[in-house]
Formats: sequence, C-alpha cells, structure tokens
Amino acid sequence: MNDATRWVKNKIRETQNGISVSGQTPNGLLILQDSTSYSFRLAVLGISDVIRLPHVQPLFGEEDEPDMVINVPSKTIWSGDAIRFIHKSGASFGTFGDIERAAAGEIASSFRNKDMSFFIRAINQHQNVEECSYVYDCVFKATRRRGAPLTIAVVAAYNLSAEHVRTARTRFGHFDVIVKSSSHGSITSQASTAANSMGAEALTFGNLMKRLYQ
Repeated sequence: MNDATRWVKNKIRETQNGISVSGQTPNGLLILQDSTSYSFRLAVLGISDVIRLPHVQPLFGEEDEPDMVINVPSKTIWSGDAIRFIHKSGASFGTFGDIERAAAGEIASSFRNKDMSFFIRAINQHQNVEECSYVYDCVFKATRRRGAPLTIAVVAAYNLSAEHVRTARTRFGHFDVIVKSSSHGSITSQASTAANSMGAEALTFGNLMKRLYQ
C-alpha cells in the first residue's frame, strides 16, 4: 500500500461520512462501501506534478480494475491523455472530496465533475465547434468549424482577478481564453488587462459562447 492510499484509508475512517473501507484487492485498490452497501474499487495515486498517461495505464489491464481514480494531493493537474484513457477504460477520476459524490450516484465509474461537464458539453454542442477535448482537467481545446482552435481555461472564481489569470498561466501554460465557472460575480478590469498582456481574453460563459463564433 502506497502512502497516498494509506492516507485515504485513514482519512475515510476519520471522516465518518457514510463511506467505509471494506477491503483491498491484491493489486492495492481500496474497496469502498456506502451505507446502502453499494461498493466500488478506488485507485489512489500520489503524483505531485502532472498526472500523465504512464501514471494511469498500469492501473488497468488486470483482473481487478478501478471504478474511480483519485490523486493525493488533490490540486495536482490531470493531463488530457490520462483523462481520456481513464474514461475509455470505463472509469472516472476525481479528488478525495469526490468519493462521496461518486458513491451517491451508485455508479462510481460514471462520475463526472459537474462544473467541467457543463462546460465541455456546452462547448461540444456549439454550432461552430467540431470537437471539445481535455488538455488538462480544467482546460479544453475547442476545434472549430470556422476559425482556429481555441484553448480555454476554466477557473473556479466568483470575481475573476488578475491573480487568477496569472496563476492559471503558471499552472497550465498557454490559453486563448480564461473563463470563470461561476455564473455570478464579475471579471475585474485587472483580470482583463492581465489576460490581454498574455495575448488571451478573460470572458464570462455567455461571451465565450459568442467568441466561439468569431
């Protein structure tokens, strides 16, 4: 059992949130069970940089495969290749905080982050978008029918600040558009200035939909 798995096992015991560890598979997956006796297999990674394809591939292909994969620490970035592989393998990914939400749906393998699912679905359904795919867990590439592709970073913020923009650039590198996930609040003028200085735009969701046409 790796240190991250041990931490999750102990944390579940401490939180008393209706989830318990009922066992462990020979290849180190935790078997979790909720109060309704629904159970699923959880893989825990301990990657501190970026979670890439080689980190997740060894989790699959054995008799016991995970229904869900999480990482400790939770702020680690998931690469698009890793996400696509997990989803193609019939599993989900998330954070420690997502375990209870995944169990509540009683199909942990189909769990998806609600905010990110909203954005990727809305962008995919846009009339001028051929495909929307993950670059990272909160960065998407929109391939458009007319116009160059747009890389879109989504930030969990009520009021988008210049600091949000600068932090996103440090974490994710290049993006063309940065958008806040909340439909409330505002984009500060400082955020717009910071984005413009990087050759990007800071937009609300509504303005992002318009920008996809341009």
